Amino acid sequence: MGLATCRLAALFALMAMGLVACGEDPTPPALAAGSNDGRVVAVEQLEPVPGLRLRPLTDHVFERSDARRERGRYLAEGILQCAICHSDRDWSRPGAPPVAGKELAGHVWKQEGDTVLVAPNLTSDDETGIGRWSDDMLARAIREGVSHDGRPLHPQMWYPSFAMLSDEDLASVIVYLRSLDPIRNPLPRTRLPDEVLASFAGRPAPITDPVHGPIDDSPLERGRYLANIGDCGGCHTLWESERLPGAFSGGNAVTRDGKRIFSTNITPHATGMAYNEQAFITIMRSGKQGMTNPVMPWVAFRNLTSDDLAAIHAFLQSRHPVSHRVSNLAEPSLCAVCGLEHGLGSLNIAEKPVAANVSNVLLREYEGTYRIERYDWTVRIVLEHGSLHAHTEGEPVRALIPVTDKLFLVDGGLGPVRFTRDKDGKIDGLVSIDVDDTRLARIDD
Repeated sequence: MGLATCRLAALFALMAMGLVACGEDPTPPALAAGSNDGRVVAVEQLEPVPGLRLRPLTDHVFERSDARRERGRYLAEGILQCAICHSDRDWSRPGAPPVAGKELAGHVWKQEGDTVLVAPNLTSDDETGIGRWSDDMLARAIREGVSHDGRPLHPQMWYPSFAMLSDEDLASVIVYLRSLDPIRNPLPRTRLPDEVLASFAGRPAPITDPVHGPIDDSPLERGRYLANIGDCGGCHTLWESERLPGAFSGGNAVTRDGKRIFSTNITPHATGMAYNEQAFITIMRSGKQGMTNPVMPWVAFRNLTSDDLAAIHAFLQSRHPVSHRVSNLAEPSLCAVCGLEHGLGSLNIAEKPVAANVSNVLLREYEGTYRIERYDWTVRIVLEHGSLHAHTEGEPVRALIPVTDKLFLVDGGLGPVRFTRDKDGKIDGLVSIDVDDTRLARIDD
């Protein structure tokens, strides 16, 4: 619906089907045993953080194959950007690639006071890497946000997006990581204050049902899958502001190793990504001849095939176009569209679109309550003063502006919504067209 808190909650509650049943959280054994290439491994498990949902570890081992190893390498070096986060980077080179010879050997993100935030060494070293972790420890960490020792992982680890990684692609990534030569690289352990841990302990969500990939191999659906697991919407969407410009329309501040930029508009608008497929591929390959700020990880995306880059372009072109100029080459100025200060902000104008004429009889059909369980997201649609409005707890009331008799823009929200009907013609849900097409079911009569 384009409401910041709800969509943030949604991103941190992906794949919530199959959660541990209500009641007391399970207490893990002192040692969690598993298997790693035939070796029995045991890792001491920490006391569960209050509110953390976690499933017991299994001894499942993913079958090794050349095909899986190659697919895992492609994903890890490309769309998943594993080496971008789990490596020290050479900021003197275009794109800031990982330091040669230290790829995936870990990186200290923050070391300040009581806080130490570390992306661990993902090579097969027994002492300083993942050599003693079982396959399921890796699987649970990657997709479910719980570390090998039972800690909730900091949201800096993109497990909400990786939760959409298919079972086969997850297996491939783990097989690839197992194949890496060991690099000895002692790093401090992540250490976070109790209040910080408590703030995100409820976000990890166990996955117990199968996770499939794209629904078909069309460029649109493959691009949707790649954009989701690559968290394109996470970086290129401004999530927290009184007025949200829209999904993929930029303005989100992104920080890496002390460097800070604002993400750009990649919607299919003249102020955003209006260029064609080939231009998009060229930009992803070269980072605009190396001029794109390396905080944007084009150095990883350049490893994708032309077909996959074209698929991502196709999906982004299906998103709602938003007028929002953002640049990191200009001095920050106040933006009327998002309410923040960023480059070219003063050139933006908040224009309210002209509403289509829709009868009150039809508008009253749309009134009701809509919900999606896996995001714990409920929206109440109310007809007030001749217009529909969206009410969500903890959020400003948003006006719905009709574009057609069933498609409505959300004033200051993430994207438009479209109402749906069942086979009998009764309104049965709405689809929020933001970072993806999210359907909320009508839950009232």
